Amino acid sequence: MKRFLIYTVLIAFLSSCAVYTAEDGYRKISIPEVTGLPETRYAQILRENADKSAEALENARKEAEHRAALKREAEVNEYPEDISTLTFPHIYTPLKTNKTESDGINTIEVLFLPLGYEELGKEEASRILNANSDISPDFVILTGSLENQITGAETARWDAVTLRGGTILHRPLLKTAGENTASFFITPTKDIEIAPLSFENDMPATSEEAKTWAETLSSDTFETAEIEKTITEMSDREKLVALSSASPSGEDWISFTPFRYRSDMEFPVSAYFEDNGWIDAYRATHFSAETDGGITRRNGNVYERLDFLYSASMIPVSAISYPVRGLTDTSGIFAVLAEFLIP
Repeated sequence: MKRFLIYTVLIAFLSSCAVYTAEDGYRKISIPEVTGLPETRYAQILRENADKSAEALENARKEAEHRAALKREAEVNEYPEDISTLTFPHIYTPLKTNKTESDGINTIEVLFLPLGYEELGKEEASRILNANSDISPDFVILTGSLENQITGAETARWDAVTLRGGTILHRPLLKTAGENTASFFITPTKDIEIAPLSFENDMPATSEEAKTWAETLSSDTFETAEIEKTITEMSDREKLVALSSASPSGEDWISFTPFRYRSDMEFPVSAYFEDNGWIDAYRATHFSAETDGGITRRNGNVYERLDFLYSASMIPVSAISYPVRGLTDTSGIFAVLAEFLIP
């Protein structure tokens, strides 16, 4: 009898546990909402493969464009005697160059020659170019008056493309050109877009005038607006702007420099490039203006950096400014030479 009672109690106990597990237990189980879970490696692999496929398609497209450009026939297309009839872009091809590097770790060397707005003859242009004959850059970018650009291009006899803002002498193969920018193949799958821009400056000759000059430029937004118009046309990832500006850089105008007329001041042009992620090649490869001014213009006892190479999606390796015979000694203008790594 006692054994029967024990079994009865045990069965009742087990039954109550079973009922709780089936009804109450499952009811109390809550499944958390799926939010913010870490991404699985598989999903990441899928996305990376998609990106690689997109990159492969883009490279194939560029290779096809490169093959087509190599086959393109072009006349020399001399500059017109009456430059008022010149249309942009003007593609000048005395060499019909098609230099293209193999894919890998690629660099380009750019020589920037601001020729100014005082008229140059062919003899003066030849002297300037010969002063740089010991270097072999991939690009020589000319700014200044249109007359001086054409004189420089005809004297150099490189392949060139003249745009509204300047002229690009080039060894790499020209891809496309518009009124304001031109693209070039560095390798069959790497290209860069270049925009030269030139503004006539009114740099003073005395340090007493420099402060007023700078204050006027610190509120002048005309040049910035013109630059922005050109930059918005640029569609390539790797970009280069060669700018002969009327305005100095805010990075150069700081209190502690060898130039006593300078003070802490911002300028719209340099601020625009900095705010939009462009890299000033000279300033990125040198110490600050406290010890390294990087002068490109000289007038009386005023020394300024008004000629800039700004890059996007390229790494500046080096940059120097230096005097050029026939240019610095006559116009107070220096050349800029820079090297860029293209990822």
